[in-house]
Amino acid sequence: MRRQVVSLLIRLLIKDYENTSSPSVQKAYAKLCSIVGILLNILLFIIKLAAGLISGSTAITADGFNNLADAGTSSASFLGFCLAGIGSGENHLFGHGRYEWLMGLISALAVLAMGGALAEKSIASIRSPQAVEFNALILFMLVCSILVKLYMFIYNRSIANKINSSAMKATAADCISDMAATAAIVVSLTVQHFAGWKIDGWCGLLVSAFIMFSGLKAMLEIVERLLGQSPDKDLVDRITALTMQYTEVKGINDLIIHDYGLGYYVVSMHIEGEDEGSSIVLNDIANEIAYRLYREMGCDTTIQTDFLVNDQAIYDAIHRKADEAIREFERNAKIKSLRIIKSGLHMNIILVFSGSKKLQKKEKEIREAMDKAISSIDGNYRVITRLVIASLRQARQCKS
Repeated sequence: MRRQVVSLLIRLLIKDYENTSSPSVQKAYAKLCSIVGILLNILLFIIKLAAGLISGSTAITADGFNNLADAGTSSASFLGFCLAGIGSGENHLFGHGRYEWLMGLISALAVLAMGGALAEKSIASIRSPQAVEFNALILFMLVCSILVKLYMFIYNRSIANKINSSAMKATAADCISDMAATAAIVVSLTVQHFAGWKIDGWCGLLVSAFIMFSGLKAMLEIVERLLGQSPDKDLVDRITALTMQYTEVKGINDLIIHDYGLGYYVVSMHIEGEDEGSSIVLNDIANEIAYRLYREMGCDTTIQTDFLVNDQAIYDAIHRKADEAIREFERNAKIKSLRIIKSGLHMNIILVFSGSKKLQKKEKEIREAMDKAISSIDGNYRVITRLVIASLRQARQCKS
């Protein structure tokens, strides 16, 4: 019964609603939840604004504007979904899915500004505290708002798990935070009513800080996506599992996933084989993998085939030379991976190092040192060097 309204809307408004693996169905779910979120948050804003005006409470008014900010965020998400659904064009070959992120960024900035304005009002209330009225009607309105947020948490969490949406999971978590903020206001008003402590302004300031924190958190999450955050582990695991179904594929490297929003990904990777004489077979398998990723996951995929050299003596000699060379720059820098790939008359030596951030300034010198060290073994070796910033713990070890 608890999800009856939203479930009914899903059955009425979403075609093929049980096919939650479909990007179009996922988009429909997201749009519907955005609309429901807008309406419920506007309802909560009206309730709390009325309660704030009746009681004269700055904290309740601030909490009402927090719901208005949530409605604005949902509106921006809905508009973003609509714009993102335009599809690809001559000037935007990968579609317009990132419009959703852009609208979310604008919304987060607006939430920050709103939180700042409410903080200013709360500080004024602290300096000149006013008597606050608290009665059964106001308590009833606040309890109802908590129950509405509980309902929103339940359906957002349920649908987020159904369509595997990180955005909706974040919305569900935000509902819990909103419930806690409203409950804190109920406690503060109860204390003020019975003990006479005028803490309404302080509670309003706390809610304002919560609003600004939520806006900042949302903004940083979107900026991280725009900068290119690590892909979702579940997506990586699905691509890896599909690729490794083929016995001729011995490994995957350089898997890169570009997220263009709305579940559209552009993927590139290297698959590795052992026998260079079977290049035609491995190329056919690469084409099969790309087609399956397109059909099953909607990904556009580019795959390069590599053939590994597994001579242990060659591997040990290169590893020793590379290790000696990198330690000249930083004592605790490490070789994360070493791959030796046959490429025509040459062998490509692909080295990935891990070290502290200061090594970034020396990347050119490191490349030159690696070229010199490994070409001393064989002049036909071509070296590709990459640097990965170490984890905080390892970086501290590198500096010591």
